[in-house]
Amino acid sequence: MPAHAPPALFSLDAMNRVARVSEAVIAPDGRRIAYVVTRNVLDRNTTVDELHVYELSAQRDRRLSFHHESYSNPMWSSRGGLAYIADDKRSDADQIFVVDGQGHERRVTAGATDVMDAAWSPDSASFAFVRRDRTRRRTGAAAFADAFEVDDNAYLSTHAAVAAHLWLADLRGAERQLTWGVWSVADDAPSWSSDGRYIAYAHSVSATYGVRDRSFVERVEVAGGSRTALTAFRSLEAAPLYAPAATLLAFFYPHAGDPAGESEVWAVSGPGDHARDLSAPLDRHVEAFAWYDASHVLLRAYDRTRVRLILAPLDASGFRDLSTGDVADAAIENQCAAQNGAVVFTGSTPTHPDELYYLAGAGARPVRLTHQNDEIASLALAKQTQIVYRNGGFTQYAVLTYPSNYDPRRKYPLAVRIHGGPNLSSFVAFEPFYQYAAARGYFVLAPNYRGSTNAGNAFQQAIFGDASAGPGSDVIAAVDAVDEMNVADVSHIGISGWSYGGQLATWLIERDQRWGAAVIGAGVADLVVDYATADDIDDDRAAFGASPFVGNELPTWRAQSPITFVDRIRTPTLILSNVYDVRVPVVESYELFHALRDRGVPVRFFVYPSGGHLPQGPVRLADAYRRWLDWFDRYLKK
Repeated sequence: MPAHAPPALFSLDAMNRVARVSEAVIAPDGRRIAYVVTRNVLDRNTTVDELHVYELSAQRDRRLSFHHESYSNPMWSSRGGLAYIADDKRSDADQIFVVDGQGHERRVTAGATDVMDAAWSPDSASFAFVRRDRTRRRTGAAAFADAFEVDDNAYLSTHAAVAAHLWLADLRGAERQLTWGVWSVADDAPSWSSDGRYIAYAHSVSATYGVRDRSFVERVEVAGGSRTALTAFRSLEAAPLYAPAATLLAFFYPHAGDPAGESEVWAVSGPGDHARDLSAPLDRHVEAFAWYDASHVLLRAYDRTRVRLILAPLDASGFRDLSTGDVADAAIENQCAAQNGAVVFTGSTPTHPDELYYLAGAGARPVRLTHQNDEIASLALAKQTQIVYRNGGFTQYAVLTYPSNYDPRRKYPLAVRIHGGPNLSSFVAFEPFYQYAAARGYFVLAPNYRGSTNAGNAFQQAIFGDASAGPGSDVIAAVDAVDEMNVADVSHIGISGWSYGGQLATWLIERDQRWGAAVIGAGVADLVVDYATADDIDDDRAAFGASPFVGNELPTWRAQSPITFVDRIRTPTLILSNVYDVRVPVVESYELFHALRDRGVPVRFFVYPSGGHLPQGPVRLADAYRRWLDWFDRYLKK
């Protein structure tokens, strides 16, 4: 190899070496940080977690070797003890473990079903945790008396949804159930009041995933078990979190109670008190929050093509941004702030995948503490930029990734990648698909169309009742903005997306013939079929305000379903999906495939024999990306 060989390009092999760094929590005294590193294991098509502790004074990163394959929910006690949820081979379920002063691990819980979420009590003596109820095993002929009543479950369900409830466990492992019933505790971590009297959680009317939005914040008295709702909203509430040294409770609730509105952080002092919207003046979607101290909430808010970390005072005035440097997607956890004002977060820059970052105080600059992805950062990673344009009365923001080793004397084809959701956003941050496509010689355009969570409530709500046409025009506007830059070859454009992104890509190839190729990943083709069979029925209904089978709503749903206009498609199309996907059932991909093939449109359809909404495991994901770009190469690089 020459002494000064240029850096290698990003590849699928490199993608499989990227480590995910997440769940960073800092001890109350600010001396140690626990976090999780996730790595790919290709020969098993899975991932394996590592639990790390970073000691700030010694600047030492130490991996804890307890031989688990999954770690989640790391948490510090008020006395500096470390606990977490991990897989347990003895019980064949996820359990709570603690690390003692000598560095030895001890299991706390031992139930037959997984511990889903947990929180350490203020006095460090016990845990509150969420566990799904145990179902009775039947044998013999009774095992086949297994019919169950359908409600709002997904079409592939094989049994009724099983409720989850709140439990207590002390450090010796003695367990006590706190809640019961056909209702369910939602999959959010419980939260203790600072005096240890109450535990707050989200009460869902059912364990069925599709109605998870029908949840409200409730507290249970630890001693007596009495339960009390904390607001009058009785739906759309989530993620309650008590303030330190106070009775104030923060929680998520959408703007003005509109399920299509941006997510905001509210606070309430107790039952019957007036709930206050702490983040409304920002007019930004809040994706996560944590208490910074007893009088400030730290918000993770989407803004344009990056994430902001914002200190919000309880009087909802004087918001203050924390510096995240060039980290555009900073992620926080409940215990991200220490008593000395230090803050930890994880995230990536455009040219460096996930790492752990530290802020010494609210006014400090971030310091990168780890080097988990230095090898990936040494590759010839592609440049990214934000582009700004107007459409439909809105200023909009997209991410444009340049081809690797970009030469301004050349023109490169354009690959459009539409994000799913639709209530998500694309950031100027490290993203494997962008880098892989850039290494294969493409500009990559990631538009944030109306419905995205990056530009305020009006922009997010503008998709209501307009599932395809308005957002589709936004994607066209983003492509036109790239055309005006005169850098890409817009006569060779590929359009693509997964989930809702696949829906919008299908809509666009029906209405515009500029596309040289399309890739539709688990795309929503038939909104009516999706409503009737998918696992997120309330989300579908919220997008239109009513069921397609009530009143005269059906024509509206049909008019906004891509399958209705499939006769207009001429673009060569690759379809990808999972056989057992319940978010966007594979039947919709079959509809699109047969419609295109029967009409003579070039089309190929590949399915993965797995569940989940995305390609499951690193091997399948790499295979999907390879097929995606091979399809584009076939039609865009002639």
